Amino acid sequence: MPVELRETRLPGVGVKYGFRTSDGGRLAIVLHNDGVREIYFFRHDHDDEPSEVIRLDDDEARQLGAVIGGAYERPKIVEDLEMALGELLIEWEPVPDTSPWIGKTLAESGFRAKTGITVIAILREPEPVTGAQPHDVVQQGDTLVTVGKAGQYSKFRQLLAGASAG
Repeated sequence: MPVELRETRLPGVGVKYGFRTSDGGRLAIVLHNDGVREIYFFRHDHDDEPSEVIRLDDDEARQLGAVIGGAYERPKIVEDLEMALGELLIEWEPVPDTSPWIGKTLAESGFRAKTGITVIAILREPEPVTGAQPHDVVQQGDTLVTVGKAGQYSKFRQLLAGASAG
């Protein structure tokens, strides 16, 4: 049964979203204009007062959304692919906020030449970069989807963070 999401504009505050849960409860999420999010959990649909209230800042809410949306979960097909690749691994590597490669292309970074790790895609909002190319630019907040051998990743992570990989 599909979830019926209700949206209500709250002038001067933001937007409220609400839906009923499969166990008879209700969730209400308020996205404030200043970026704060509040999650209200009502144990029963008819309850007037929430059982729990969670307040999150913008970064916390985005992180939670990524986790709940499955961005950090490796799908079974990826596990199967890793088995087929043998000693090669596919890894998701978040770009540190202080990485010297932010604003530079993959070609400029030389990740493959210096570490043997190949960037095959870039996860970013609002649209991921599939089939990453040498001219693609690394941006703050990116997660690099990479392929390589297990022993190459330590050197790659050091380089990505700005340490010498030589």
